[in-house]
Amino acid sequence: MTTGNYIPKQKQVYFKAYKEPSKLESALKYLKEENKSFFQVSILGKVAQFSSDKGIEISNDSTITKAYWKDQLGKSVNFGTFYNTESGFVFIVGALVSIFLHQINGKPLATLSSGTYGIFRGIGASETQATTYLKLLNSGNYLLILRGADNEINALDRLYNEITF
Repeated sequence: MTTGNYIPKQKQVYFKAYKEPSKLESALKYLKEENKSFFQVSILGKVAQFSSDKGIEISNDSTITKAYWKDQLGKSVNFGTFYNTESGFVFIVGALVSIFLHQINGKPLATLSSGTYGIFRGIGASETQATTYLKLLNSGNYLLILRGADNEINALDRLYNEITF
C-alpha cells in the first residue's frame, strides 16, 4: 500500500460590503445559481438599517429579519442578533453566528469592546481589512463574508469585481 502526503486546501476569508440590500441579494442569487455552495456564507448588518431599507418598523423582535434571511439563504441557516456599543444592534446570519454569539463570562463575544474586530482578525482578516469592514458595518453597510479555498475565493473575487453588484 502506498500513501501520499495529504495537503489540505488553504482556507481564505473574503469580505464584500454592500450599501444597498438589492446588490447583496444579487450577489447571493449569483452564488446560488452558480452552485457555489462550497463557501461558508455569513452576513452582518445593522438591524435599524435593515428595517429602514425594507420599510419595516424597528423593533426588538427580530422575527421579520430572521424570516427574511432564512428565505434568502435557506430555512436551516443560523441567525442571531447582538448589541455592540460601536455598531448598535447587529444581525448575523450564516456560518459565523456561533462565533459572534459565543459566550465569554456570560456575554456574547461580539458585544465586547473589540469583539467584532477580534473576530474579523481571528477568521483571517488583516488589520486593515478588519478596521475597514468594521467601519463599513458601523456606517450602515451589509457585510458578506465568505470562507473557502484560496483558489475559489480568488476566482470569485475576480468575478465579483467584473460584475456590478
